Amino acid sequence: MYEVEMKFRVGDIKAFEDRLKELGGILEPRVEEVDLFYQHPQRDFSITDECLRIRRRKLPNGIEEKFLTYKGPKIDQKTKTRREIEIRLDPQEPYETLLELLGFQEKDTVRKFRRRSELLISNQLVEVVLDFLPELEKSDGVGTFVELEIIASESDWEEKRKLIMNLSKDFGFSESIRTSYLELLNKAKNVVTPNVVPPS
Repeated sequence: MYEVEMKFRVGDIKAFEDRLKELGGILEPRVEEVDLFYQHPQRDFSITDECLRIRRRKLPNGIEEKFLTYKGPKIDQKTKTRREIEIRLDPQEPYETLLELLGFQEKDTVRKFRRRSELLISNQLVEVVLDFLPELEKSDGVGTFVELEIIASESDWEEKRKLIMNLSKDFGFSESIRTSYLELLNKAKNVVTPNVVPPS
């Protein structure tokens, strides 16, 4: 499966929330997410444009969830479309230790607060999330972002990309960000990352 995603900085949160309600969406309560990013022992993910992470999600009721996610290289120049495999983990099991024993090294951590919503557009379910990253707010002055995401197959990702791009216009968004939160945080810390290999 593929994840088709577009991300935008948000200055006027109220205007976004008002438009979301007009389209039929309601934001859920805020959850905290902490992503642990791992480096492959044989190749540099920052060069191959891949990602392996463990996400710890803390729900408002105190329940913790854990996910292992792999993301492949981006295959589109306008969106963040890429192959994604996500597996739900038992939050009590030491998967972090397992990865380290296999040679993976924990490299970076990203912490954010997320509110999620869903929209049914042309009979397609689109996930809309409002993210707040305290570290980016402190360094850049703008730490709030909106992500529009939809799951696609290899055969229909281009069609769903058009749907996402049209939805972004409905929200009044113009300039999308293809940079990951991790890259934005590293840039804010003046950490230089290598140029990724362009998609073939």
